[in-house]
Amino acid sequence: MTEQRWPDKPVPEYTDTELATAIERHQDDTDPVTQSIVQSCIREWERRRGLPRS
Repeated sequence: MTEQRWPDKPVPEYTDTELATAIERHQDDTDPVTQSIVQSCIREWERRRGLPRS
């Protein structure tokens, strides 16, 4: 099985597809760094949709 890599750019530059994929694939990861990136992806997803910040 190949390791899924994060896109090589800042979270605000991810496409909607990259954001959704990153959240889906990594949301249950226990690594603190990965969780931090996932949270950044979630905040960016919410920002793009005008949702209240979590």
